[in-house]
Amino acid sequence: MKPKISVLLATNRINKKVFPYMKKCVDNLDKIKDNTFNEEFKNLATYCLTDISHILEPTIISLANQKFKDFEVIISHRYPEDAEKILDGVPFECKLVKEKHSIWHNIGEQYHTVANNKNTAFINSSGELIYHIDDMSFFNKNLLQEAWDLYKDNKYVTGRTIRRIEFNESKKDYIISKGNMKTEICKNGWIGQSKPLTTKEGNAYIPMPMFWTCSASVSAKELLEINGYDELYDGSLTGIDMDAGTRLSKISNYKRVASDNYLYELADDRIKLNIRDDVMMRNIMRVNHIRANSWKPSIVQIRRYENWHKHTLGELDPNWNKFMDVPLYNLERIDV
Repeated sequence: MKPKISVLLATNRINKKVFPYMKKCVDNLDKIKDNTFNEEFKNLATYCLTDISHILEPTIISLANQKFKDFEVIISHRYPEDAEKILDGVPFECKLVKEKHSIWHNIGEQYHTVANNKNTAFINSSGELIYHIDDMSFFNKNLLQEAWDLYKDNKYVTGRTIRRIEFNESKKDYIISKGNMKTEICKNGWIGQSKPLTTKEGNAYIPMPMFWTCSASVSAKELLEINGYDELYDGSLTGIDMDAGTRLSKISNYKRVASDNYLYELADDRIKLNIRDDVMMRNIMRVNHIRANSWKPSIVQIRRYENWHKHTLGELDPNWNKFMDVPLYNLERIDV
């Protein structure tokens, strides 16, 4: 019998490279003040981070504690051997799959393949509802139950988040507004960026493109209809999920709402390589496609973006336009 929800987690992080930075949080749980970011953070962080040794453990602990039990987890990993041991004995159905091949894998490890990795997780899933989460994250027991209940009410959910959480004892307390409902908070060395999605409480309506796949739901049927995530944008990092949300808005009868629940994501101090400004590239190319991998920029459009980048951001990475080599294809789920 197929599960109701497929939880997708796509990653390429290696534990031994990332966990030493994450360990600063693990070792300083006693320094969390009451109401550091909100009322639940202290207890939830203590429960999910105490004595862990792997970046996936907080997420696994959170999933094992969910009230909603009819779900599977698909972990797509560029290096699946890094996660094998930590998944022994998990109390839920879990598949660990190797990320399908991407042209970017041939060019270098430094390039991001976010869309390719998410698509790999998706085609190996079998649930009716897809819920996305990120690694290095944790959340309360209500997340999946809320997602399913809202889905049955013709609503998709996007989670409110506290992201880039880290510990730095040299920092003094501060609160800085960064605009667009993003606030950076530091209390007793604990730092995080609060992104509540909306100032309204409860499951307030938000635009469909606010499909942040660190914590968000979508039906498998509609994700197939838009052909998943657009791998033409791989090699870079940002905007893949917002692009999918924009395409969903053109075909979906569902509404998108803000979650009542927060997802907490710990920081990774590695340099984030962005070889293009994908949002600007879309604007310059006037992309208006519905399905992923259904278009290719013209040489004129490529030169227009290249010109803009050189005059505003400087020289481009020599591989910035290798996305032109990605083949066009239709996604099919393997187990359905």
